[in-house]
Amino acid sequence: MNEFLTKLRRSYATGSLLTKLLYINVGVFIVVRVALVVLRLFNVEGTEVLALLQTPSDVGLLLLRPWTVVTYMFLHVDVFHLLFNMLWLYTFGRMFLLFFDGRRLVGIYLTGGIAGALLYVASYSLFPYFRSMGMTSYLMGASASVMAIVFAVSFYRKDYPVNLLFIGQIKLLY
Repeated sequence: MNEFLTKLRRSYATGSLLTKLLYINVGVFIVVRVALVVLRLFNVEGTEVLALLQTPSDVGLLLLRPWTVVTYMFLHVDVFHLLFNMLWLYTFGRMFLLFFDGRRLVGIYLTGGIAGALLYVASYSLFPYFRSMGMTSYLMGASASVMAIVFAVSFYRKDYPVNLLFIGQIKLLY
């Protein structure tokens, strides 16, 4: 076990910023899942703890918890949500690193996540449709951050060929 942890630390330390983003997302997932299990053992509801890390749709609550604009993009509770976000991040993050450096990758990741959170809160404030869904909804996951990277690669190299499973090679233009 000690050897595994040593290899994990070395991989994190020597890895690219994409590798570090992947490790951070998976690490936060593991910590949150363990914390939720421990809370459940003591009959404590974990949704209140998660609400401290998720971006609320209510502007007033967001002003009380401004850190959630950043923390939500590293928070996943469902295994498949994490899996598919990390697969997209890995795939398009590697493409991104062919054209740009790691600092820009992290910048796009954070900027896309913050923009996604602000758009989420603005949508709940502006559109009456969302008001019927309850007082406060919460946002979590790296989807906005990952999609920002996908769009950055797609806009920069529209003609870049990508191989898709069961479909074959396509260009990002499609």
